[in-house]
Amino acid sequence: MALTTAKNYLLLTERIDKRPMLRTRFTTQAYLVLAAVLDLVDQGILAANAGQMTIADATRFDQLPQYLNAFKIRLTSDLAQDSQLKTALKLVTSWDIVNALYDGIGAETLAEQTTERVIFQNNLKPHVIYEPTAASRQTVITALKQQLLSARPTTAAVNLYLILAQQGALAWLYSADEVAQLQAAAVQHTDWGTVQDLVSLAAEIIQAKKFEMDGWLS
Repeated sequence: MALTTAKNYLLLTERIDKRPMLRTRFTTQAYLVLAAVLDLVDQGILAANAGQMTIADATRFDQLPQYLNAFKIRLTSDLAQDSQLKTALKLVTSWDIVNALYDGIGAETLAEQTTERVIFQNNLKPHVIYEPTAASRQTVITALKQQLLSARPTTAAVNLYLILAQQGALAWLYSADEVAQLQAAAVQHTDWGTVQDLVSLAAEIIQAKKFEMDGWLS
């Protein structure tokens, strides 16, 4: 089981020069969890149809890596009460889920030598950060473009494209002409509509949570 979208999102997004994006920034963290959800839908472990989310393959769901335990517990509990997508996707804003996910994927990338382990001090507390190598980041940028422009792009490529588009991040990776090319290609994918709906709904949940947090902090 490989969380391709989530792993590639980490390799594109994590930074250490100013503040680690996936340790300190709420929005970026939430989209990492969403990336994992999209991977599980792509693999047929979860299903998202007609505004509902279900566990499509209970056996494989139970066999997910240990670092997804918090995710599994939260999703199972939420679905037992309400299977609507807008309820099920609220878990993308969970601090516990994203930190376990980050550490799990981070350890995998470290073993693959696509990241380096860095210690970052934040509020007097040290955190382990998985900083992507320049080569691994460029590999993802190149591969995403090649995938989307190929005759048969993968759903994982469309997942990553839509998450980056939602965050306005594509302009940091590609020229304006390239972005237009990628969009024209991505919309042709059979899963475009389903993924776009999931990303849009998650974006609403993330934004609502941000407003809630800002109100609490003020």
